[in-house]
This record gives sequence, C-alpha cells and structure tokens, in this order.
Amino acid sequence: MKYLGIYFTGTGNTKIVCLKAKEELEKRGHSLDTVDVMTGDITNVDGYDGLFVFYPVYGFNCPKPMVRYAQKIKKASKDIPCCIMKQSGEHLFWNNASSLYLTSILKRRHIKVVNEYHYLMPYSFIFRHTDYMAYKMITTMNGLLPLDLDKFLEGKEEHMKRWFLDRPFAFVLRIQWWGGRFNGLFYKVENKKCIKCMKCVNDCPAHNISFNQEKGKFHFGYQCLMCQKCIMYCPKHAIKVGMFNSWRVDEPYTFKKQVEFQKERHPKYCKKNYERYFRESEQRIEESK
Repeated sequence: MKYLGIYFTGTGNTKIVCLKAKEELEKRGHSLDTVDVMTGDITNVDGYDGLFVFYPVYGFNCPKPMVRYAQKIKKASKDIPCCIMKQSGEHLFWNNASSLYLTSILKRRHIKVVNEYHYLMPYSFIFRHTDYMAYKMITTMNGLLPLDLDKFLEGKEEHMKRWFLDRPFAFVLRIQWWGGRFNGLFYKVENKKCIKCMKCVNDCPAHNISFNQEKGKFHFGYQCLMCQKCIMYCPKHAIKVGMFNSWRVDEPYTFKKQVEFQKERHPKYCKKNYERYFRESEQRIEESK
C-alpha cells in the first residue's frame, strides 16, 4: 500500500514522529511519501491508499501552515482514509479539539479521518523539560506508534473523545495564529551575544527572519509561527522572545538515554496528567508483547 504523509515541524519533534511512522510502515511492506507542508507541493492524493497527517499542537489548535496546505489539496476521486498523529507537551483533553477544523477541510476533499492519536513530546515553549523526561517521552511514543499504526492498517477506527464546547473552544483559541504573528514583531537579537552565524535566518520555517548587511541588524517580519526554532537552536541564546521571553527554551533536546532521574523545573505542572499518560501507555505496550 502507498501512503502520503504531510507534516509541519518547527523544532523537529513532529518530524521525528513522521519518520517513525515511515519506518514502521516500511517494516510492514508499505511506503510513505513524506511532505513538509512548508516546502512541499503534492496536492493530488489520487494514487494513494491513505493519508497521514502529523502536526504539533499550538495553542490547542492545528498550526496555520497545516491548515493552509490542507486547503490546497485537490478533491479525491474516491474516499480515502486518514490518520492524524499529533503531539504536544501535555496530554490535556483540550488538545482533542485541535483537529476539528482540519478534519472538516479534509472531509470536503473526500478524505475521512478514521484514526487520531496524540503523543507527548517535550516542550519548545513555556519551559524546558529535562533530558530524562524527553527520553521517556520519545521512548513511549516509539512504543505506542506501531500499535496505533496497526489499528489504522487493520481498519479499526479510533477517535478522540469530544465535548460539546469543543468547536467554540478551538475557535476562540485560534487567536494564536494571529497572536504569534504579532508577538513575532517584538523578537530581538542581542548584538553583544550574536556571532552572526545566520542559523536563525537560514532555518526559519516561515522565512520570517532577515539580516540587513548595511545596518548590521536582524529583522523579524509578520509571518512568525512561534515555533521557537530560532530560539532553541541559537548557539549563543541571543534572541529575545518578545512578551514571552520568560517562556523561552534555549537548548534543543538530544533524546539520548538518561539513566539517572532528573527533577523537572515545574514538578507539579500537569503531574497527574503525565503520570496517567505514562502509566496507561506502559500498560498498552506491555500487553502487546
């Protein structure tokens, strides 16, 4: 079977999930053509047996670039199944609403979302998880994804739980699409720290950062997605995050195994939520063996 996988990634977490799905599909004799929605142009889904969608949850919503790409997809000549695999830094019930708008767009293109899954991956915003937690998250995702993938391939539908305020809740919080663009105007580079490596300019998914050679200054435009890639990968921590500077995450995750436990910066934050996610996930993985 041949599948198409479209993904949006800022700091790279979602791409990891996408590549894991590709690896598992190939193990099962299938193929997955992967497309970054910021650079890809495959809009015709005819010829594919199904669609996979990968995205990080931003402000309890699907990122705007993924929505834009979905709107460009041509209507399929026949109904095809779709599996959404999203990720965020907390496994809150409110994240379930993030796919509602996207699902309605795909439905009009004869693409039916029949399976939807949500994995924990470390924050790129608000605060930095420990490397111990990051490794635990990616290990859990690696264990869950093959099980979820098999359900999709076997035609066993699985949907997120909904509540009656899902749609208005997601609609109101969609303000993040515009709020991110506004806050991006206040990003600044501390010249004393900056080494002019141009990593932020070259790696920005939205091409929102430019450098004026004559003035020797960086310019942040009106297309910021608040993905935080420029912040996380700046080697000198030279970029300030506007109104949310206290929420910056200055260092990327290696996802290397951490043997010794490391205490979280905010140990009480979503504590029960995390414990339940890992407990239930470990039980599912163990039962599958």
